[in-house]
Amino acid sequence: MGTTASRIVRSLAFMAVILCTRPAAAAWTTLEEAWYTMTLGGQPCGHLRIELQQDGDLFRTVSESTLSLARAGAAISVTVSSTFDERADQTPVAASLTQSMGGAPTTTEWRFGPTGIEVKAQQGGRVTTSTKPLPPAGWLTPRAADALRKKALKDGSTTVEFTTIDPQNGTAPMTVKSTRTGNGPLTIDGKQVAGSSWTTRTSMLPIDTVEEYDDQGRMMRQVTPMALGNIEAVLTTKAKALGGGGVAGGAPAVAPAPGQAPPGGPAAAPELLTASFIQLGASVPDLDCADIVVWDLRTKDGTPLDLPDAGGQTTERTERGERVFVRRGGTTPAPTGDALKEFLEASQMCDVNDARLKALAKRALRGKENAPAAERAEALRVFVLEYIDDKNLGSAFASASDVARTKSGDCSEHATLLAALLRCAGIPSRGATGLVYADSFAGGKHVMGWHMWTQAAIDGKWVDLDATRPDCPFDGGHILTGTTALGDGGLGGDLGSVVALLGNLAVDGVEVGGARKPAP
Repeated sequence: MGTTASRIVRSLAFMAVILCTRPAAAAWTTLEEAWYTMTLGGQPCGHLRIELQQDGDLFRTVSESTLSLARAGAAISVTVSSTFDERADQTPVAASLTQSMGGAPTTTEWRFGPTGIEVKAQQGGRVTTSTKPLPPAGWLTPRAADALRKKALKDGSTTVEFTTIDPQNGTAPMTVKSTRTGNGPLTIDGKQVAGSSWTTRTSMLPIDTVEEYDDQGRMMRQVTPMALGNIEAVLTTKAKALGGGGVAGGAPAVAPAPGQAPPGGPAAAPELLTASFIQLGASVPDLDCADIVVWDLRTKDGTPLDLPDAGGQTTERTERGERVFVRRGGTTPAPTGDALKEFLEASQMCDVNDARLKALAKRALRGKENAPAAERAEALRVFVLEYIDDKNLGSAFASASDVARTKSGDCSEHATLLAALLRCAGIPSRGATGLVYADSFAGGKHVMGWHMWTQAAIDGKWVDLDATRPDCPFDGGHILTGTTALGDGGLGGDLGSVVALLGNLAVDGVEVGGARKPAP
């Protein structure tokens, strides 16, 4: 319960700031298979497949989701496929995650051993390997979690709680808690079946989802509430899931205007980017390169707001939400020693072993090899700004190696390439997600839009670097909602903060240079 919602909803985050399925070997036999159509706000946006396979003593849980949305009219498609292999006695053996998000597909494979997990990440013929520690004991494999859920349904339990691993989060354990909310017939595709309703929340996604199961434990429907519109997955046939109207059957070759469908063609993909803009009041001045901006923020649905203190941002609680202080040039303490390793190591998104990335870093720092870290970091930021000469919204989340070769992308590609070049130069780095001020963008004027930039650990401090900004490396017009080490397999969990706030963040006030500027 809940892992499916986490998987689907986190994919939206890749598109907001931002098809390759691992085939089963011939020996695998399908035991169970379920197909679901997916909608966002009532509009078709993709499909989901969940399958259980067997090969002798091995069992494999397969999950594949394909989502197609629009970002300012540009059609974006993200496909995520994962597998988890375990023995009949539920001993974990291996897992994999394949993602296609605009560049070359990336694949991460984990193999569980007695003392650790061997990790192999591949993209475009490039391979990185590493060893990770085993997660703490007590977590359940997918089959064990499914058995526990089915037992709870059969026994009439009112709650079920467990810890499991979803390959989209890497090997980080995730807690899942479900509470029964009702019993009775369920209506699916016009037919009534006996079943029950549950509310589920996971530690990776702070959103309550509604799930409906039949008496055999098969998920019939799942509804995840979001401010931009509910995400709904409904059990259907394979033919309907793949061949239905809208993006489940393929996005149109030419994207129509957001919210409009081409005559005689499939339904338009739901618009995500512009729908999540926050409109600022006319009295708020232009915030480009502002030294200090103080934001009064809250969630529209009243859920607690918990934004990070990092880089140029610090926060304090208020009665309704949080007051957020963003300072151009501000810093916060960074970790030291071994705690910095994850911000220097190679990954699919930041492959510091890629000869092309090493060459670009060397080129950008020519004549500044011995300069202070802050000066080298700024030189790399300016280089990335100029190097990506095809600035577009056509990629969901390409890796630095992809961007180094295509020289194209939006904010996420700028942020990832800069993070990789910083690591090539020996400067620890991570991605930062949140909102940024735009005087005019994608048809919006004087708005806050979802964005991604980079943070570098320099002289023991986290420093913000935005490679999309021509005039200044960072300013008070940014609001940080989360950070990511851009590591293998765990990116989806890192972006949960984006998902929870999409369309749900309200700006009650803005102070610029100490002068109060009310915003509606």
